[in-house]
Amino acid sequence: MIARRRYEVEEPLLNSAELFRLAFNDAAIGMALVAPDGQWLKVNRALCEIVGYSEIDLLKKTFQEITHPEDLEVDLSYLHQVLAGEIRTYQMEKRYFHSSGHIVWILLNVSLVRDREAQPLYFIAQIQDITPRKQAEARLKSLLAELERSNSDLEEFASVVSHDLISPLHRIQILSEYLQEDYNQVLGEQGNDYVQRIVGIRNRMQTLVEGLLQFSLVTIQGQPFTEVDLGKVVRGVISDLQADYLADVVLEVGDLPTLLADSAQMYQLFQNLVSNSLKYRQPEIGLFIKIYQTRRSQNHELNGQYEIVVADNGIGFDEVYLEQIFEPCQRLHNSSEYEGTGLGLAICRRIIERHGGKISAQSKPNEGAKFIITLPFV
Repeated sequence: MIARRRYEVEEPLLNSAELFRLAFNDAAIGMALVAPDGQWLKVNRALCEIVGYSEIDLLKKTFQEITHPEDLEVDLSYLHQVLAGEIRTYQMEKRYFHSSGHIVWILLNVSLVRDREAQPLYFIAQIQDITPRKQAEARLKSLLAELERSNSDLEEFASVVSHDLISPLHRIQILSEYLQEDYNQVLGEQGNDYVQRIVGIRNRMQTLVEGLLQFSLVTIQGQPFTEVDLGKVVRGVISDLQADYLADVVLEVGDLPTLLADSAQMYQLFQNLVSNSLKYRQPEIGLFIKIYQTRRSQNHELNGQYEIVVADNGIGFDEVYLEQIFEPCQRLHNSSEYEGTGLGLAICRRIIERHGGKISAQSKPNEGAKFIITLPFV
């Protein structure tokens, strides 16, 4: 009877030991039993693959020998706290030296097994190889640092360009005025016409330089996102436009969302789009501009995005040029027909892309244009 009872107790224990052995050896992550002094007592195949040692060679070492010196002090501090009963377990990221000499980053989880008298027997360590993640983080950090340097260089370059190009343009303006004031009679009609052309070219050049600066600085001089009422932004744009531009314009503004955005750039976005409609209106036809948000229930494909439309009844354009109109300095009309730099819509697209959205358009010649903006919920 006693032997039967011992068998009934020991059989589950033996089965548990076998299950533990199988789980230990076949675990997808590194597993180890480590003595309180750091000696490896038992290691599985996954750990051997992580550090590049055979089981026999690894069991001859301590974890201290393959731990990076910069990580060892923190690791030992945690172990002492576990041994002292101050903490039950700990987790940390640390570095091992691979048998070939290179660094292996691991995520370590450690707990302590004690005997019945509460004396420490061994540590159970779980080791995950996180080297690919750490390498990706390092690459990302390097890229971000490079981007920050690039942005700083770009901002400095833009400042220099602004000064070195606009300052001479101011001088041209001043000298042109001197010519007209002091030598008006000497220049005559043709000479004055030349001076006026110089002034016109100078003005277009300054507008182009300022537009290029706006385009280049959209990303690096953007402000943090805050809650922005787009309806209020659009009303501000309309209010700031000169009354002469809107004398025969019908403007209809629907309900627009409040979202997280750069307020100044949202103002610039709608100012550019409304100005675009004003510029490319049809002659002798009252201009109609409508700004509205489409109902999300009708746009299931948006997947949690706002869709805002700016539509007009202007001259429109052929959609074969759809991509071209959003490229910097690409114009469908020459400057004698319509003034401008060809940067307005390019700036719009850059602003939208900074906000994680997209801008597209639908149009036909002489049938107006519709600019569609999608912006994500943030």
